Amino acid sequence: MKRYTTILWAAALLAGCAKETNDAPATGYGTLCFSAACSAVVTTETRAETRVEIPAETVPAVADLGLLVESIDPQHDFAQIWPTLGSYDSQSDYLWATRYKITLFSGEEPGADRAPEGIDRPYFEGSATKLVSVGLEATRVDITARLANTAVRILFSDRFQGYFANGARFTLKTEAGEEIEIGYEAGEKAVPRYCYVRPARFAIAGEATKQTPSATQPAQTVQFAEQVNAAPEAGRLYTYVYDITGVGNTGEIVVTFNDEPIRTEIIDEELNDAARPEEA
Repeated sequence: MKRYTTILWAAALLAGCAKETNDAPATGYGTLCFSAACSAVVTTETRAETRVEIPAETVPAVADLGLLVESIDPQHDFAQIWPTLGSYDSQSDYLWATRYKITLFSGEEPGADRAPEGIDRPYFEGSATKLVSVGLEATRVDITARLANTAVRILFSDRFQGYFANGARFTLKTEAGEEIEIGYEAGEKAVPRYCYVRPARFAIAGEATKQTPSATQPAQTVQFAEQVNAAPEAGRLYTYVYDITGVGNTGEIVVTFNDEPIRTEIIDEELNDAARPEEA
């Protein structure tokens, strides 16, 4: 539904491109009209797929994107932000006829390095360079806004949750100082969530608590070593999975990053049937 709405919005904006107005300013000015879209597709690097779509409900409507128009003509100093694309009026918001960088962005200000960080807080941006033409017909601009910060998922397999049945608490710490909590409580299932961070160093660490062995013994909590991503890229999805492999009296805790194992820890006790989730 959101994709359909986006297409309708782009068509509505294009419909105004050829309209004329009776109150045009003197020669030397022009206006813009837009064919715009917002893409949910991001890049990943797993064996199964290289491109995925982030949840549609977190993708902003095109009409809600902010608009920044900046002159790249050294003879003409101009920069202006419209709070939404819909607030730009192609019939009255005239620009001096020169070359501009035109940026669509989500949030309050442009720039992935200033974007808010957290769960379900993607930042989208797209730009184009355009020479505004003189005349009554608006200059068309085609822009697709794409994810411009970094997406991270921390997942726990059913087997991991069965073994660590008393909950897990993990923290994603960003270079900007944000701390994003991911995990699950005893008796609950982990809910997969997308975390969004600026494209800069981040680290993941946490702990998980095993099943309660008996009424007289407390459950053991295991600390997990910090995993660091020193140079994440914008527009990419990074997935970390905590899993358990093995049967009987052998087993391993395996941490994978985009389907590749990056850490393995031996389980020092029997991995018995009680530690496994029931088959559906």
